[in-house]
Amino acid sequence: MKITAFTKHNPKFQKFKPVEEDSFKYAIRNNKFIAVVADGITRDPIGIRILPELIEEKIEAAKNYPMPSSAKEAADICCNSFLKYLDGTVSEESVRKAFIYANQDIFERLNSRREINYLDNDFAGCVASGGIIKNKILYYGFIADCGVCVFGSEGKLKFRTKNEGPNNKGSIDQDIKIKYNTSFRQPEGRKIIRRLYRNNPKESLAYGALTGEKNAENYIITGKINIKIGDYVIFYTDGMESILYSNNFNTSERLKDLESYVERNINKINGSEGSLISIILRFLSLLKYAVS
Repeated sequence: MKITAFTKHNPKFQKFKPVEEDSFKYAIRNNKFIAVVADGITRDPIGIRILPELIEEKIEAAKNYPMPSSAKEAADICCNSFLKYLDGTVSEESVRKAFIYANQDIFERLNSRREINYLDNDFAGCVASGGIIKNKILYYGFIADCGVCVFGSEGKLKFRTKNEGPNNKGSIDQDIKIKYNTSFRQPEGRKIIRRLYRNNPKESLAYGALTGEKNAENYIITGKINIKIGDYVIFYTDGMESILYSNNFNTSERLKDLESYVERNINKINGSEGSLISIILRFLSLLKYAVS
């Protein structure tokens, strides 16, 4: 097994997005490979109600960004809790329970005593994807716009999870404009989105996030697929989606030197940053696996 894991930052965002909020972890334990990536949910700058549009305004607002970032803390807690839980059984259900465990841990450690105003004191949270590989079966799970994909040895895409992030079922911005005459830039708009469109099964356009809220469990999607020797399995945050699924990304040569390829195309990262863990299957059983 060859493992590649990294976080990369889009240089276009570094002037007004000063902190890293992705996290990833992986381990080989008890004859299985476990991996998880998480993307912390960006916080509002403290005390700023109407979000800026101009670059100069965004740079100024970044000075009020909360430090340390609870978005990063949530992503780290998610990854640590996910790996901790999956010391046990190997199944699709155990992956689901690992995300539930991580969600509960985020609540207990970050949100149980937080006075929520859905603005600069919103729930701390993240989105994530992860899974287990054992006996040539991939058990995977994800929430929102993080994902999992498999490329064959020839570099062709064999499998990918659906992007279930905000606006995947229709425009939330358009919906709140029509229903509430507001927008995400406005404080009332952000309150409405975070209170009514996040982790709310009663809302048809809702999306999920690991905030510690019980309803987040409704948005954890799991599955399992068979994989072959020579396959590339990739767990990623949404920043990598545009690179992994671009039309010119379907050759095994690019996959073999994935970090260099991403570095050369770093301006194509979606948003400010993206993370991934890539595993190349090379042997018949994890008993024979070596990290190279």
